Amino acid sequence: MIDFHKIATHCQTALIDDCLPFWLKYACDGLGGGYFDYLTADGNAIDANKTVARQAEQVWAFAYLYTNIDAQPDWLDHALHGADFLAEHAHTPQMGCYTYLDRIGNPTRSPMSPHLLTHDPVTAARVASAYAQIHQATGDDQWAMLAKQTFQVILRQYQTEREVQLTASPDEPQPLRHLSQPLALLRALVDARSLFALTDWKEATEPLLDELLIEFLDKRHDLLREYVGPGGSFSNTPEGRRVATGLTMEAASLLVDIGTLLGNRKLTLQATNWCLRTCEWAWPLRPEGRTDERQGLARWLDWKEQPIAFDGQNHRLASDHLLALAALTNGYWHTRHPEAPRWIKRMYEYTFQYFPDSRQETSWHLAVTRDQQPASSFKATAESGCYPLIRGLADTWQHLDQCALLQPVGIRGVGV
Repeated sequence: MIDFHKIATHCQTALIDDCLPFWLKYACDGLGGGYFDYLTADGNAIDANKTVARQAEQVWAFAYLYTNIDAQPDWLDHALHGADFLAEHAHTPQMGCYTYLDRIGNPTRSPMSPHLLTHDPVTAARVASAYAQIHQATGDDQWAMLAKQTFQVILRQYQTEREVQLTASPDEPQPLRHLSQPLALLRALVDARSLFALTDWKEATEPLLDELLIEFLDKRHDLLREYVGPGGSFSNTPEGRRVATGLTMEAASLLVDIGTLLGNRKLTLQATNWCLRTCEWAWPLRPEGRTDERQGLARWLDWKEQPIAFDGQNHRLASDHLLALAALTNGYWHTRHPEAPRWIKRMYEYTFQYFPDSRQETSWHLAVTRDQQPASSFKATAESGCYPLIRGLADTWQHLDQCALLQPVGIRGVGV
């Protein structure tokens, strides 16, 4: 039996009592503005440079908590601390977004690139989402204006770059496109839907939705590929064959939301099925063919079942499991899929056994090794901050609170 109310309460306690105090105490950079990217378990900041996407995600997370969980002044102050930093420093004169900033907000190069990066769709979409969420929290129209401007600029750039790729000569090599790009743009549209007329919102949403469902979706396996070539062409490379578990879960939950907004039950059920199929595929089996409850979700899969050869392939990420919990509970709430409770229970038990850190005033482990030991002493990095932790726990809590209301009084369990 699965007790929805018990899991919801556990997520609430983990979020409010165990995780948020760490971020409120240590994340803000009082000198330079914004938030520190790298934090150790003791709250020490290791690197003062700032990844704009991580800044925006933290703004979004605390503004979301203020609007949807409890109007705690500390949460709004924390969100505004980062939003003000973004509004002052993150934009080019044309309202594009820089990808990296130094401690005081000057544009700087990525450690991986010799050039300033200003056209990253994921970064700009995250910034637009953050502004939209701050607008919901404050009602201040300046944030609505910034959200719309930021989104419209990056959407035009994204569409132009796609057209160039599609019309390029077959002899011209084109970079692979990443699933995170249309996903982040769609998420920004959902966050900012109240800022657009319905016809304009649908006009922007439909091409991105088609891109996911036509180009990134492998119809034979009914799974989303992480990388595709122009027009959704397949690249028989390790990257081109790769399925990213966490991104698939994020996409599934987002498409459940979009399906609900559009009244498209078929899309909602399809997204829930992706989530369940990915769970079945990504959770390792014991030699005798039974699911190994200790193994958790694999970080990546190869849809041709070739060996995976990427750094960290054997790590189990907290973000993947939290996004999976959120997607499973979201899908179950909207579809009542009979297979979902079994996976909710399994994901919950693994997640809460291995990722919380027993030390006080610290956040969860970012990842564990194959032996279920912490993979790093960091609680935040330039690749992963508080966003999946806060979003995963908050969404799961809210979805399961709703699911618990469906159960008769005095009956808390659902068979699994």
